[in-house]
Amino acid sequence: MDRSFVTASVVVSVAVANLLAAPQSSAPDARTNTVFVTATQENGAPVADLVAADFTIKEDGKPREVLRVEPANAPAQIAIIVDDNGTGIFRAGLVSFVRLMQGRAELTLSTVVGQTQRLVDYTTDVDKVTSAIVSLSARPATQDGGQLLEGIFQAAKDQEKREAKRPVILAVTVGGEEHSTLPAHHVLDQLAKSGTTMYVIAVANSQLRAMRPIDKPSVLLEENLNLNEVLGEGPKQTGGWREVIAAAPGATSGLQRIAAELKSQYAVAYSRPTKGRATERLAVSISRRGVLLRAPSKVPGRP
Repeated sequence: MDRSFVTASVVVSVAVANLLAAPQSSAPDARTNTVFVTATQENGAPVADLVAADFTIKEDGKPREVLRVEPANAPAQIAIIVDDNGTGIFRAGLVSFVRLMQGRAELTLSTVVGQTQRLVDYTTDVDKVTSAIVSLSARPATQDGGQLLEGIFQAAKDQEKREAKRPVILAVTVGGEEHSTLPAHHVLDQLAKSGTTMYVIAVANSQLRAMRPIDKPSVLLEENLNLNEVLGEGPKQTGGWREVIAAAPGATSGLQRIAAELKSQYAVAYSRPTKGRATERLAVSISRRGVLLRAPSKVPGRP
């Protein structure tokens, strides 16, 4: 027998064997998406031993394969937006929050003075952020409100541009008239597109910002409705939450809870198709009894 034929046969056989042994993708047209979820016991204590088998994920009612579940140890990218009308009411709570997130996040700080102004760009320098927060003491007020809605939109836009891996927006506000003309759905869509988790601390029935005379009630009503929708639906749709407080001590405890939550979240990775109709609705559920789950209800990063 021709030795060259035998050699070629051996080479082909080895190549076929190697090909069969190599891991094959069961879904070549799939990609991985990741959502960040919070799982707690009824008393609020985090649940620390969940695995992929505990979770079920559906997009627009269609099941998706849960690939892995692990603690969310990646640093968060947190955009803090302060709308306090120059009162400094949130300073103590924010300083505590930033200290608790030391080594676990990149932070940026902005304040609403009519428009939203950035005081500190993204940094891991906690002292720098703390100093900027401390500077937000008594200062000129913006009695006629501002553009908090615009600030939230721009923060989410910036996080998308930065390709933030774990984006978070924290908005603290004393309320007042909203002057951004952005429709609520534009802001909510941008939150979903960037994959941002949103938290809100708001003062109830605040007298900390006096209302100016309204020249065009219909316009201001629409703008305020847009803001209220984003402050209410944004946290629900992104897996965060909104807390309404009566005074400054409530802000401190609320911000401490947010920090504790961010440090105990899960990153849940699942497979989704790259082709077909774009999906929007996301449903994340858990089979284990006695566990309370909070997760996004809109697909993050969807087209």
